[in-house]
Amino acid sequence: MIKKRILLSWLGKHDLDAEAKGQRGPVASILLDSDAPFEEVRILANDWFGDLPRYEVWLSQLLRKKNRNTKLSFRQASLKSPIDYSGIYSVAREELDRLSGVRSLITLNLTSGTPAMVANWLLLGKGVYNTKLVQTSLQNGLATVELPYDISLEYLQRQDGVLGFIASSEPNLDTHFEHIQTLSEPMREAVALTKKLAPRNLPVIIQGESGTGKEVIAQAIHKASPRAAKPFVAVNCGGIPQTLIDSQLFGHKKGSFTGADSDRKGFFDEAHGGTLFLDEVGELPLDAQAKLLRALQQKEITPVGASKPRSVDIRVIAATHRDLLAMVEEGRFREDLFYRLAVGVVQLPPLRERAGDIPELVDVLMAQLNEEAKDQPGYIGKNVSKDAIEFIKHQAWPGNIRELWNTLVRASIWSESDTLEVEHLHKAMIQRLNKVNKKSPNIEIANGIDVMEILDNTKRYCVEEALRLTAGQKGKAAKLLGLNNHQTLGNWMKQLGLDEA
Repeated sequence: MIKKRILLSWLGKHDLDAEAKGQRGPVASILLDSDAPFEEVRILANDWFGDLPRYEVWLSQLLRKKNRNTKLSFRQASLKSPIDYSGIYSVAREELDRLSGVRSLITLNLTSGTPAMVANWLLLGKGVYNTKLVQTSLQNGLATVELPYDISLEYLQRQDGVLGFIASSEPNLDTHFEHIQTLSEPMREAVALTKKLAPRNLPVIIQGESGTGKEVIAQAIHKASPRAAKPFVAVNCGGIPQTLIDSQLFGHKKGSFTGADSDRKGFFDEAHGGTLFLDEVGELPLDAQAKLLRALQQKEITPVGASKPRSVDIRVIAATHRDLLAMVEEGRFREDLFYRLAVGVVQLPPLRERAGDIPELVDVLMAQLNEEAKDQPGYIGKNVSKDAIEFIKHQAWPGNIRELWNTLVRASIWSESDTLEVEHLHKAMIQRLNKVNKKSPNIEIANGIDVMEILDNTKRYCVEEALRLTAGQKGKAAKLLGLNNHQTLGNWMKQLGLDEA
């Protein structure tokens, strides 16, 4: 298919002066020296409007002498200045939108116009539209400009990295007590206890499932304590290689082991005067637990390779998603260390027990997400509908706030609507594979059973759970249960005496 060849160019002063100097100028040179003639040239002018008729006549005469039947058209573009990037972009984008099509091949002139105009041609011509770029000079004549990179690909790769970072990062929740969502009773009780513990120089254990915000609470305690002006040092105990635990916690001296090229401060030293947050403290091996206990009891540490201990002044806040008492009973966590840390114990509720906090929490997360994703290609700010909020309230969220954040990120990035609905969130959720238990159920049959009652109770549980997960949407609940349609589900509900409302 033969494409219509179109030249799109700004008008430069050199183009207007060409006639008086006996020269062609950039626009004329491109039109006359190109191997194939252009069917149309569109010239954008931001000044010299009174000279345009004379220039049009002169340029038409040159084209006729060359036997080139090129249609000339002009646009007077009112810009604030020759470097008005916003105005230049708007005009250029409008023209490219109008001229682009499957039957057109657009060439952009990089020689005429200001540097701001050329910059816009480069970005739009290779970053958004698939155009040809040319330039001309007295020394080298007409030349095609080939960029050594794909602007659009470079941009998308950069944005893909940003998107990956947003999706994998933790939500940046405010760590002051007054900004923590506490409309639910369990969370209100947890925050009330931490407020009492904050001003005391006591160790604290924060217990809760992964993603419940243990570090947020730890930072809130630190900021409300007399140590607020000193460092808050967070340590992921599960992420330290076992061979480096002593060095990471207590530091080391130069030459104390292979690779110790200089003295290094440990986390205890870095937190001196402040708070040391030991996240996932249950992951520490027993020998490291013994050294941690000694440091807490004696309030001093000995760096690896050092001959003398030195004093440290820190407050320890530990966190875990494990049942430390059960680990004590199993011999996997030292009992004396547990009671040393468990002077203050805060139990954070999972998100499924914080339904009252969800509307405000979603507002906070969406405000952060909209700010971080605003530069993503085509992204528009999102909000969450009331039905979607109700849907969120009825989900289990085993990954808690972290999983909710990740779901909102996926739903927001891939949805073209400015409002997230239930279907957007449902599609964005990672579906966990259900493992069917093929073992015999734990039912004692020897003394007789009512099998119909057991079946009804099982059906009732499954129906109620499916409706909870889908916020009462029968069609989706029926699909979860493997039923053909929602009418079948409705019949089950009537048989089981469940309220359809």
